[in-house]
Amino acid sequence: MRVMQIGLGSIGCAVSRLLVQKSGWQIVAAVDADPAKQGRDLGEIVGLGQRLGVTVTSDLAAFQDSHVDLAFLTTVSTLPEVLPTLSTLIQHHIDVVASTEELFYPYYRYAEQALALDELAKQHGVSVLGTGINPGFVMDTLVLVLTGACQHINRIAVTRVANASGARPSLQKKLGLGLTPETFAEHTAQRHVGVFGLVDSLAFLAHILKWHMDDFKERLVPVIADKPVRFAQERVDPGQVCGVRYIVKGISHGKEVISFDLRMYLEAENVRDTIYIEGTPTIEMTIKSTDMGDVAAAGLLVNMSPLVHQARAGLLTMVDLPLPHWQH
Repeated sequence: MRVMQIGLGSIGCAVSRLLVQKSGWQIVAAVDADPAKQGRDLGEIVGLGQRLGVTVTSDLAAFQDSHVDLAFLTTVSTLPEVLPTLSTLIQHHIDVVASTEELFYPYYRYAEQALALDELAKQHGVSVLGTGINPGFVMDTLVLVLTGACQHINRIAVTRVANASGARPSLQKKLGLGLTPETFAEHTAQRHVGVFGLVDSLAFLAHILKWHMDDFKERLVPVIADKPVRFAQERVDPGQVCGVRYIVKGISHGKEVISFDLRMYLEAENVRDTIYIEGTPTIEMTIKSTDMGDVAAAGLLVNMSPLVHQARAGLLTMVDLPLPHWQH
């Protein structure tokens, strides 16, 4: 496949490095909004130490006449921000695999835009998928796979503990690191800090499992440092925000049936992902890995790309495709 990389942050660079190692993929275009990256060779930007013959440019216009099969879109988190780019790619008959959290299952919060996007993709014979590790895999797709062994389910609980110390700068900014609790509350109200995708994952699970939800309850609270903590070139002092805890619950017929507990903070210990399904049988699975972040996200995006390219046209979710698996 001839592919385009849009967005050269941590995930985008990881995707490009992985594609270079594989046969069957050829990067023919790269786009980033950062003027410091524009005009430079992609190999230099992603740290390969070699030229790839692909010059990073500022927009998509330069590739309107180029033959591109699929684009990896790794830019921002919200659906409204990526809609113009998605529309341009679709109208040029380019399939899309995106890390945009709100594109994973946009039918809950953006039903009208999602339906319009699905129709546009079908009109142009294009497949579009939003995915990643979270949302996209651990707290939704993997949960669904495990429910396949159940005769009956009472409730589902997923706990994710992630160390924010090595997170990409854009994610660390969303966590409000170094803010006072009071400023954190103000930024939360303005959506300047927070974690995207958990509500979408919960709505996705409820839809696929056909569980009627009376209500979704969300609670985002700061994790406060009790000692000085360094990250990158900065420091969080005691009393300042060093991460977040985000709890989302799905209520059905007055009972909590799905709960997500995401804890992401600096120097987090016992990093893990635990899925608990209470039912017949009851299942509990824990994943312990220090790389279930951008490294894993890049792997999933690349491994899903051939499946997306071969899929039916439209706005897809992970259940519309074969199970994720490693591509040689």
